[in-house]
Amino acid sequence: MCPSFATVRRKGKSRSGLPLTGKVLFIVAHETGNNSADADAHFKYFNRHVTASSAHAFIDDTKILEILPLNEKAWHVQYQKAMDNILFGDDANDRAIGVELCRTGNFAKAYNRYVWYMSYLCRKFGLKPNKHIVSHKVLDPESRYDPESWLQPHGITWERFISDVTAVYNAWTGAM
Repeated sequence: MCPSFATVRRKGKSRSGLPLTGKVLFIVAHETGNNSADADAHFKYFNRHVTASSAHAFIDDTKILEILPLNEKAWHVQYQKAMDNILFGDDANDRAIGVELCRTGNFAKAYNRYVWYMSYLCRKFGLKPNKHIVSHKVLDPESRYDPESWLQPHGITWERFISDVTAVYNAWTGAM
């Protein structure tokens, strides 16, 4: 399982073009909340629309699609929310990777790709799943409930998700 790459053209606010302000400190787990769009559809959306939001990767049942370089800022958590600073000492947009789980297709396949990719990112950036993956819900509890809003209807708790990522992470041989 390897990520596919299709970079959003620099257009408006969906792609900052700005580098992260330092090394990646954490990963923010999201879900799209969109029942009718796969990873390719989200890529096309961010290329067509000028929107003040984005994420680094979108995952569905057939692919892992990185639409922004992992060393570039994405707009995936509101700056005025303080929890990312409290937990990690910096803003998510400046120091975190944003990963979206798509709601289309086969959930089990998409979930397995999501788990694998989170483990991959933890290995790539020297992070621990139980310490450095955070739910968007935790960072913005007043208005967000993702990714739990898509995991829970499928019987997946946050704790199980982190356990699944940790199992893949621990089983990894270290070769990347």
